[in-house]
Amino acid sequence: MLPTSDEIQTRIVIEKLPEPGVGVMPCDGEDFRLRRWLVCFASGPGWYPVGEFVALDAQAAIDRAVEVFGTASDFQAEEIPWDAAPLLKPRPASGP
Repeated sequence: MLPTSDEIQTRIVIEKLPEPGVGVMPCDGEDFRLRRWLVCFASGPGWYPVGEFVALDAQAAIDRAVEVFGTASDFQAEEIPWDAAPLLKPRPASGP
């Protein structure tokens, strides 16, 4: 027999709440506006897109791409509008 939701409820007790405003800095909303970025790596004579990244700025998007894919000879990031369709992903060829 499976337990009912009444039987698996667990009580959580919070003994002390953090003081309000501790560790909070006032700032305008523009400081934390996330953007979509298309990051490209240079390899030889050409540029190759490596993926879309959401970040505060182009450098943060490039840094994340380098963490994921490793280094390249050069990097660039171009902002993508939020309402743009996602990039096409390559699909493996189906076998015979």
